[in-house]
Amino acid sequence: MLKIFTGLVSAAFILASPALAEEAQHRQLGPHVHGQGTLDIAVEGKKIEMELVAPGMDIVGFEHVASTDEQKAAVEKAKAKLTDVLSVFKLPAVAKCKAETSNVENRKEVHHDGDEDHDEDEKEGHAQHSEFHATYTITCEAPENVTGLETIYFANFAGAQLLNVNVTTSKGQTQAQMTRDKPKLDLTGVM
Repeated sequence: MLKIFTGLVSAAFILASPALAEEAQHRQLGPHVHGQGTLDIAVEGKKIEMELVAPGMDIVGFEHVASTDEQKAAVEKAKAKLTDVLSVFKLPAVAKCKAETSNVENRKEVHHDGDEDHDEDEKEGHAQHSEFHATYTITCEAPENVTGLETIYFANFAGAQLLNVNVTTSKGQTQAQMTRDKPKLDLTGVM
């Protein structure tokens, strides 16, 4: 069952967000868009896997890799907020969900201008940014009662404006957006 679920999650993330397939240590894609993050959700049985990717500018107000003590503290504070997935992304209480795992990283993101040697990432001329990458596993006793998702993500992070949400379940795939003005997502009939 776990193999099937892992395969579903992998396929869901690759289908839902091709950028994830390209990402290893850093991205080699075009520039990220400030204010926009991605939330991928894959559901199988009672398990919900979530993956959040957002530019550092959205989360901590700067896009470069943290270098000062103040910036490093801001990164750690943001990571602590993002770690509590069921506080940031609220599921209906009747679904009886519990966070199983949570991993939040602040990664360096490098954009290449062409067919240059990737070993030269650290040299000037390459745009370096940071992004937050969080993965979560949640178990719900009554997943059929997950009829919505509400977030305080926008209230917690001043630079965040929009989340592109991709949901994959046994019923198919759904795409939606959550914004500051619309921090709730209706999942009726999706589960």
